[in-house]
Amino acid sequence: MYEEKQMTANDTLVSGAGASSRAAQMWDQANWTYIEAEVKRLQLRIAKAVREGRWGKVKVLQRLLTRSYHGKMLAVKRVTENRGKRTPGVDGKIWSSPAARWNGMLSLRHRGYRAMPLRRVYIPKSNGKKRPLGIPCMRCRAMQALWKLALEPVAETLADPNSYGFRPERSTADAIEQCFIALARRVSPEWILEGDIRGCFDNFSHLWLREHIPMDKAILRRWLEAGYIDEGTRFESRAGTPQGGIASPVIANMALDGLEAAVHASIGVSKLARRTAKLNVIRYADDFVVTGASKEVLESVVLPAIRRFMAVRGLELSEEKTRITRITEGFDFLGQNVRKYGGKLLIKPARKSVSSLLEKVRGIIKGNASATQRALIQQLNPVIRGWAMYHRHIVAKAIFSLIDSHIWQLLWRWALRRHPTKGARWVRRRYFRTDGQRSWDFATEAVRSDGSIGSLRLFRATTVAITRHVKVRGPAHPFDPAWTPYFARRRAAKHPVGLSGATPWC
Repeated sequence: MYEEKQMTANDTLVSGAGASSRAAQMWDQANWTYIEAEVKRLQLRIAKAVREGRWGKVKVLQRLLTRSYHGKMLAVKRVTENRGKRTPGVDGKIWSSPAARWNGMLSLRHRGYRAMPLRRVYIPKSNGKKRPLGIPCMRCRAMQALWKLALEPVAETLADPNSYGFRPERSTADAIEQCFIALARRVSPEWILEGDIRGCFDNFSHLWLREHIPMDKAILRRWLEAGYIDEGTRFESRAGTPQGGIASPVIANMALDGLEAAVHASIGVSKLARRTAKLNVIRYADDFVVTGASKEVLESVVLPAIRRFMAVRGLELSEEKTRITRITEGFDFLGQNVRKYGGKLLIKPARKSVSSLLEKVRGIIKGNASATQRALIQQLNPVIRGWAMYHRHIVAKAIFSLIDSHIWQLLWRWALRRHPTKGARWVRRRYFRTDGQRSWDFATEAVRSDGSIGSLRLFRATTVAITRHVKVRGPAHPFDPAWTPYFARRRAAKHPVGLSGATPWC
């Protein structure tokens, strides 16, 4: 089937007349349900071969998937529908039309493939520094997405049970819930090692990756050694995986998997010693914490084992940011603060996260001093809603109230500055409304998409209900048929979160 479609497409491309329309038609007629099912079927077979230790079979199935019509179609679909679909690489090309996507699919050939250098850009970090980001061209992006389809079943089957970053069916909420499970009881460990890897993605050993990542070595080598172009100058890549590459998170996860086993092995094989040490490893991508019964165990036994594990992969821990703290002092992890107060564990939004939100809101309001109320609300609502939804599984109700109060004060000053000659009552009637028990509702009349008139109002963080998150089971992953019913039940249980007054329209 694939060969027939490829021959037909190639014939039309050679003929010239109607080539673009024919290619667009081939893309638009794709049966995505069938394509995704075929890719998933091959992924399940790869995962089964990994569980059985049949690595020769794994290699054959990966080759079959990465050369298949279905795999190539799905890879192109994913790179042309994500957030970076309009961001070009060094060649300046994007696949925005159906014809370009079909022709891009046909270009995904392994024979003669050469990876182009990445386009280097810099994005600001919260500490004021800039993070380097490498943007591959569309063809390299699609090739990475194709191999990601073949690598994910292997990575998921071999992954650490308490690894949660960049994995399907897992999230930061799972990692935070695991922190609660490990630390909430009276007999839980009292000491925490906060690990920080210095320049994780930039320092992975290429030699280690080529020897241990189970994929086509020639393709992997070309990705790793593609280099990057910064301000018109080409630079070589001697270490690391490109931040911005689609396959980089999967490769990084595979490189860091085994950390949990290394930590437990540092204590020895004695069950009594392991139980006494109270070791737990919780990792989200390159951020991780390790719990322990005492500071001495973490400092003299666990920390050296982690350093040895990292050194083999070309990594090292940051001496400034890696520290050992007591649970009564608390620690920040993934934007949350985990701390025991009088023996009771409470997880709250971290101060840094709250400050970052308010700073962003303040910048939006300041930058829209002359904008309409409707435009301001439309900019603020996604920011407030996204932050509140992220923190809805922890002790955040009081923080939500403080956030709403602070934003109200900012908006009140914004409204007063717009009308310096008007009184406070006039300003209140102009910009604020009363809706039932909700007073001082920042809202305005606006035209809906269907042409009717409605009230557009500011989203309030306090309308987000606090709900306990149910953590995913450690060994569960979507490429094992035995866990299919489990994930089906989890998806069914994810009903819409109760947001009283959450909709901006009324």
